[in-house]
Amino acid sequence: MSDTLFSTLMEKIEHPGAENRIHVPDDWMQGRTVYGGLVAALALKSMRPHIPLERKVRTLFVSFIAPLDSKPFHIHTNMLRSGKSVTTVESRVIQNDSICCTVSGSFGADRSSQIQIPPVKRPEMQEPSRAFELPYIDGLTPSFTRHFDYRWAIGEFPFSGKGGGEIGGWINFREETTCLTEEWLVALADAWPTPVLSQLTQPAAASTMTWALGFVHLNRLACSENQWWAYHCVIDSAERGYAHERSTIWDPEGHLALYSFQTNTVFA
Repeated sequence: MSDTLFSTLMEKIEHPGAENRIHVPDDWMQGRTVYGGLVAALALKSMRPHIPLERKVRTLFVSFIAPLDSKPFHIHTNMLRSGKSVTTVESRVIQNDSICCTVSGSFGADRSSQIQIPPVKRPEMQEPSRAFELPYIDGLTPSFTRHFDYRWAIGEFPFSGKGGGEIGGWINFREETTCLTEEWLVALADAWPTPVLSQLTQPAAASTMTWALGFVHLNRLACSENQWWAYHCVIDSAERGYAHERSTIWDPEGHLALYSFQTNTVFA
């Protein structure tokens, strides 16, 4: 069976804003649950009808409450408030009458401001053509990773018994697209493993509890290229089974596009 395109799954949100019934195939699974980056992207797509065109996505806050298995589920979305400049929307991902994930999105129009601080610059690292190509290994790497092309440039590999403090490199979709929107970037942003797995010498599971994303300069009325996006992630702390990490993504031109903070559980 051929893999399912990301664009095909986005099309499942046929009537954004309604309760969309969705089934995700096995090639987008992450162990026993649907890949979290895909779930958040589907939720963001379902929010679009509630948002005035001039208001861009500024933040998403995702709470993964329970595993979302391969059975059908639906997304219920409603607007919480729309003020003079910010609209807040919530999506609930429901399976078997239980909430498995909630996503809260804040969308705001540009406004004039005297404050301007230069964004974080992309770290120096090997170009994609010289960085290590991370392979997909059936039965070892999560199923969803087959949809992404990774080039490892910073930090040690998972389960190498070394490092654990940071990782970085380049990533893009293996799927061809002429229009990479914010939903695609959300899926890219969650595709890397947590750096703490590099401390281990044998495979172990890790899963995200909460995920906060901040979008910097994207324009929902435009598309980005499906080229190499730079990624860097550092661990702020990891103890007692939980890890706190922050990551940053730059677009193909080197502009800061997104930053995120995740709290992960580590089963080791």
